[in-house]
Amino acid sequence: MIKSFQQQLYRDIPLTCDMAMQITDFSNDTLTVQAPLTNNINDKGSVFGGSSSALMIICAWSLIKLSCIEKSIDADIVIHKNQTHWNKALFQDLIIVATFVESYNFDKVKEKINTGKHQRINCEIKLVNAENVLFSTMKAKYVIIPQK
Repeated sequence: MIKSFQQQLYRDIPLTCDMAMQITDFSNDTLTVQAPLTNNINDKGSVFGGSSSALMIICAWSLIKLSCIEKSIDADIVIHKNQTHWNKALFQDLIIVATFVESYNFDKVKEKINTGKHQRINCEIKLVNAENVLFSTMKAKYVIIPQK
């Protein structure tokens, strides 16, 4: 499932291919992706803030999308709002970890979506290096919308 989803991301969101984003782990409430510095570098030799922000948003979006796919929820996911804090510059490859802020029962989410209602989902996303040092955090709110 992860391989086909990765290919779908590259096809549907070409930026993910350009940034060389790779899904490395997915569990019930966490998704981890990696991307090389060389594809996401700025003029100072560190990670470009726009790349890290985009990758963090896509990582959490992917966590929600994969959770919906697992439960056969046919819906669209959109970001509603986010807040990002950059603690320091990262001069290494990126590792991004997205988690749900609370436990979501996707069986109940499916029932809600099937009745035409929206579901809000909150995620916390962290940008770390290989040694798990924290470089940036994002809190983001997404909405799962029934497809029309």
